[in-house]
This record gives sequence, C-alpha cells and structure tokens, in this order.
Amino acid sequence: MKNRIGIPLSFMLIASVLLAGCGKGENEAGSKIGEDKGVPTISDAPVKIRAALDNAGVDDEFIEIVQEVLKKKHPNITLDYIKPGKGTTLKEQIAAGETPDIIISYNGNVASYNELDLLYDMTPLIKRYDYNLNRFEPYILEDAKIASTKDEIFALPIIVSYHALYYNKDIFDKFGTPYPTDGMSWQQVIDLAKKVTRTDGGTQYRGLDPGSIIWASQPLGIPAIDYKTDKATINTDTWKKVFELMKSIYAIPGNENKSDPRKGFLTDKTVAMYGNLNIISDLEIAAKDGLNWDVVQYPSYPEKPNTYGNASVNVMLITKTSKYKEQALQVIETATSDEVQLASAKQGRVTPLKDPQFKLAFGAGRDALKGKNVQGIFKSRPVKYPIASKYRSKAEAIVGTKFNQYVAGTVDVNTALAQAEEEINKMVEAERGK
Repeated sequence: MKNRIGIPLSFMLIASVLLAGCGKGENEAGSKIGEDKGVPTISDAPVKIRAALDNAGVDDEFIEIVQEVLKKKHPNITLDYIKPGKGTTLKEQIAAGETPDIIISYNGNVASYNELDLLYDMTPLIKRYDYNLNRFEPYILEDAKIASTKDEIFALPIIVSYHALYYNKDIFDKFGTPYPTDGMSWQQVIDLAKKVTRTDGGTQYRGLDPGSIIWASQPLGIPAIDYKTDKATINTDTWKKVFELMKSIYAIPGNENKSDPRKGFLTDKTVAMYGNLNIISDLEIAAKDGLNWDVVQYPSYPEKPNTYGNASVNVMLITKTSKYKEQALQVIETATSDEVQLASAKQGRVTPLKDPQFKLAFGAGRDALKGKNVQGIFKSRPVKYPIASKYRSKAEAIVGTKFNQYVAGTVDVNTALAQAEEEINKMVEAERGK
C-alpha cells in the first residue's frame, strides 16, 4: 500500500490534460486547480522546496531516504535540506529574507513559531487533497497538535522518540543474576539493581542509572511549572514521591550518582541498567567495542502501567510564507509514505503510523539490532505530551539541580522542593523583567 494525497498525483497530471479547455484558476504557488468536480491538480513544473532543520532529532539518513523516494514520486521537486550552522539557523534565514518552505522540528517547539508568524494551518490542503490522517497513531497525531487552540494542523509527525531500559548482559552473567524483563515496575528494577551493584576485581559496578529525574516524573503528568499561570508546581506530594524513589536508586551502596552514566554504560561497561531514549547508534558503536547489551520495556509506576514519559514527536510543518504550499505538502506526504516509513523503521526509528508492519520491521535493517528484544519498546506508550510553559526548560533545570543537592545530602526532600518552587518563581519574574 502506498501513501497518497487523495487521488494519485500521477492520475491528477493525466486528468489535467483531459480537462484542458475547462475553466481553471491559478493559486499563489502557480498550481492549476481544476474546477471539474473540484478535482485539484498540482503543477509539475520544477520547484525547489527549502526545508530547515530546527532543534529536531532527525538525521541525515532519514532525509536521504525522503529525497530518494521524492525523486521517484515527484521528480519535479528538489528538496533543499538546510542544517543549522553559522548563518543558517532558522532565525538567520528569516532575517535574510529566506524563510524556508518547511520546518523540521519537534512538537514541543511548534508553539514558538507562532511568535515568528510562521504557523500555517494545513487543514484546508489536507481536505482538498484527501490526505489520509487515519494512517497515524491517534495519540501521536494529537501530540503533534499540542500548539493548536482550534484543532488546527500546524505540523505532521514523521519520527517518534521513545524511552527504554538498556542493560549489559555480561554484568548480569558475571553475578549470576537474571536479566530485567518487560513489564517491570520501578521498584522491581531497583530491587534488581541491588543484586548487581558490586565490586569485582577492583571495578565498581553500578546496578542502575535512571537517566533523568525529569524523565522519571513525566509518566505521572506532573509539570514543574503551570503553563497557564507560569507558577511553579513542584512542591507537591507526587513530586516528593518521585524525588524519594529516584534517590533510593543512588542510595544503593556503590551506586552513587556519577557524572557520566552514559559513558559508564556504553564505554566503561560498568553500569548494568541504563534508562534513556533512542541511543541505537551509540549502542551500535559500543557493541563493536564489546558491549553485550539488550533492551526491555521502560519501567513504570503501578498507577501508570506501560507508560513512559514525553515522546518528542519530530514533525514537518509548512510555513505561512511559503509560495509552494501544495508542493511542500507533497514532500510531507512522501516523508510519511509507507515506503519511507518502512525504510526508516528498518533502520531503528519509531514511526508515527499505526500499521503493525512498521513496528514489526523496527531495526530489521541493522545487524546490531538482530536478536535484540526491540519489540519490548512498543509495550509502553508515551504519556500525553503536555502543553508547556515557555519557561519549562529553565524550570526543569532548577528541579534537576535541587534533586542533585538532595541526593548529595546537602538538603532534605522538603527543603529541596520548597527551594525549587521559590527559585522557579523568581526565575519567571526575572525573565519577564528582561
């Protein structure tokens, strides 16, 4: 099955010839709009679509897949992919009068484009060309629409991030301990970590690093700051529960908080279990250096089973200023086509499409993933992505600092939360005063 924008575009081009002599109008992009039964046709004149990467987890390989398929589907379209660098950041492009036709970003960043007057509601185009939104996972499509206030479609998803628990099989084998399994709670994982936190041959092995206090909090839907009021919401019993649970990990003798758990897991091979996002490329490199790893479902809370934190949804959006909106939609249609998404899934990217074939194909094209429990990743779903305050990142940085102080024993949990609350509110006041 191939993804289409309504009627196959090849048919539309033929139809445009057959409709010669019928009344036609011309839109701002120079596309011909057939008036017979409202069947639209899109010009096949050569056009360059400029797509700018802005703070998104999209790699060159994915874009190369899109470009290759685009050559076959729409040879008249050239996709000019612009990565941020000196002189090519999104704001620098806009300042130079070279606003791109497409922005590739993540869902949490979409609202910021409203301030730049770039947001364009794709709903009319989607309806005109009968672009099939039913192919997407509904919850991922909703996560891509968090900047919408009237159910507008400003962006469409292309790749989804995930949370998982990676583990070093050799450490478990060394100490004769069973591997972690899918479906474990945080407490079960902590209990397992105690069994593999040991010193052997002069090397200290750590049982578990959860990766981030923020990731651990997200499944419970507890933001650090309220998006409506920009007031701190950290000093609560639920946040206290998360602080205490996460500290219990670092309180395991020998499992004290270390500065670089990523290096400990991937390079030093001294961390038995590591909670993180998509790190398959790093694992591939580490495996060549002897890391014997596997992966299981991310740990969950009993009250939120099979749920992990925010999934950053990488999206494509058409800018309001683009003169080639229809062709830009053809690029997005190509990026979300079965052909592109299947090739992408085989290389270890999570698709936003709901057909099971894409999940089953996950990692099939990478030798490093063969024999790994990658299907465990899909046993959890992300919590609904929150509408966030524009001060979210700075508020969460304060939370992280206070958590580290609590783990270090310089403050107790109540003081840490109270100080975080106060510092977040002061930060907002200072930012507003600038």
